[in-house]
Amino acid sequence: MIRRVYANQHGIITLDSDMFGDRKRLSTGKKLEKRLLKWYEKHFDDEYIKLYNSKFEKEPKQVDFTLEEYGKMILELTSSNRRVNVQKYATDVFRRICSFKVFGKKFGSMKLHEIKPTHIMLWQKECGLASQTIASNRVYLNMVLQAATNDDLIPKNPVILAKLPKRIPVRKKNFYSEDEIKQIIGIAKGQLKNYIQLACFTGMRGSELLALRWNDVDFEKNVIRVDTRIVNGNEDLTKSGKIRFIPIFKQAKQALLNQRMRSGLREFVFISRNGGAYYNSDCMMKPFKTMLKKNGFESGTIHDLRRSFNTLLKQYGYPTDWILDIMGHVDDTVNRNHYTGSLRVDMSILDKIAL
Repeated sequence: MIRRVYANQHGIITLDSDMFGDRKRLSTGKKLEKRLLKWYEKHFDDEYIKLYNSKFEKEPKQVDFTLEEYGKMILELTSSNRRVNVQKYATDVFRRICSFKVFGKKFGSMKLHEIKPTHIMLWQKECGLASQTIASNRVYLNMVLQAATNDDLIPKNPVILAKLPKRIPVRKKNFYSEDEIKQIIGIAKGQLKNYIQLACFTGMRGSELLALRWNDVDFEKNVIRVDTRIVNGNEDLTKSGKIRFIPIFKQAKQALLNQRMRSGLREFVFISRNGGAYYNSDCMMKPFKTMLKKNGFESGTIHDLRRSFNTLLKQYGYPTDWILDIMGHVDDTVNRNHYTGSLRVDMSILDKIAL
């Protein structure tokens, strides 16, 4: 867009712009002064709009964005605040919100000023998502409409005025006992067996196991370096953004050596059919769930193996700070609330103290 301040042939300060479509040169009526020229350069937009309205007696045209148009722009402008995989997730979430039909019309095709709290509540009620998912998806819708409020495109953010649906109980977290871990590993086969066994005895996240390379495994020092993950085909830093080192327990070493026989000299430890890394952890999650169901186990996830490993470490008295380091947790609050199952305590130990 053109924004030019200059003095015309009569020495009058003039503002030149195509702000409202056609290019117009508007006289301020002020004689050229260096100080005044700089002032108009600094306040160009406000002064040009005033001159334009006074001359043509009409309000300036305001861009009438649809939710989809404006949302895409805001997500792109703020993309540097998010990791690559989070940006992709946010874009996918917003695309699904835009495709939802409100009173027969796609949400994304509605003009920003048309969106009311009722539309938000209708989406929440009929989108078919769990309340926790709605709450996380709503974050991106709120961000877009708050930006529109800040830009004076709408008077109020309708998301703030729409109540969140009541939370439903979260899925029960599974913690496998030592015997159950043995049974699960015993019935698993092939690459899935090695994947499960390594998850059970390293506590690595599913996405971190997918990104594990052979050069991350140091058999001499008996440690695994964990610094990347793969989420939906995107390689990124770990969830905490930090590098951590996990000791190789005997069971983990056995799984790695067995997997070495399968993947050979390839770069990644766990390989897809084309010899490269898997796209996401669903490739292991689906056969894992099928195996559990087939053998009478309660439905679970790969992440439950991570929780179970954490519980075993606490069960056998490993230091809390050491556990937090290898699990990649900053403090014990998350670990205690979400990663620790029931601990079995040997009450007889205290009985042995002689008085």
